[in-house]
Amino acid sequence: MNGPRHLYGLLLAAALALLAAAAPVAAAQLVSSYGGCADITRNDTSDGTPMILFHCHGTPNENWVLSGGTISGENGVCLDVMGSVPKDGAQIIVVQCNGRASQKWQVINGQLVGLGGKCLDLQGGSSADRTPLVLGTCNPSSPSQQWSLQ
Repeated sequence: MNGPRHLYGLLLAAALALLAAAAPVAAAQLVSSYGGCADITRNDTSDGTPMILFHCHGTPNENWVLSGGTISGENGVCLDVMGSVPKDGAQIIVVQCNGRASQKWQVINGQLVGLGGKCLDLQGGSSADRTPLVLGTCNPSSPSQQWSLQ
């Protein structure tokens, strides 16, 4: 059993496992605990376009992929922090993905933690359509900072 066939079988299994691990991740909606979606304003993927909360309607400007520490959307844009400054109230915008620290996010207990350890938040804690997405001091009990991919 330790002949060339066994070796080829092991190599094939390893190659298939690598391919499965590299499979593309499906896009999903980034949904707040209030039920609204992270939405690119007016479906405008130009650098600097503000992100808002909007009722989920399944269009491409609400589809996101969380991979490699970035949250990317249509036309190669990533969620970014305006001015790359980690301060409360800093506007979340879309910018072409470039790997900057201001485009790095991690999921911790339902929160999206980004630049300076600040969380993705809804301005004023509002659940209304067109509420701007901003950075805020992380508060695990704040519903405006709870997100899920659906």
